[in-house]
Amino acid sequence: MSLRRRVATLSSIAALGLGIAALTPGTALAGPSGCSTHHTSNWASSLCTSGTGKHMVVVHAQHHTGTILITGPCVPIGQTSGTSVNWPIKYVGSAGC
Repeated sequence: MSLRRRVATLSSIAALGLGIAALTPGTALAGPSGCSTHHTSNWASSLCTSGTGKHMVVVHAQHHTGTILITGPCVPIGQTSGTSVNWPIKYVGSAGC
């Protein structure tokens, strides 16, 4: 086999390998999941029971100047993130951190 043919064959194999690698899903960062939230008139919390990383409670509250963002502490999966809220709550969720 000539050198030119070997180079062409090896290049084709490498291109095929890279093409397959591009089509296969990589290891994604699976953030927090299985999250639930709870709130009362002055407290909000979130608990994520699966996934990886850390999470925090996220609250949108109605302040007299407009909507404000309040977050709780960043805690590991399986622990509760909570925060007190002094204004009417519009939304409660959780986010990875």
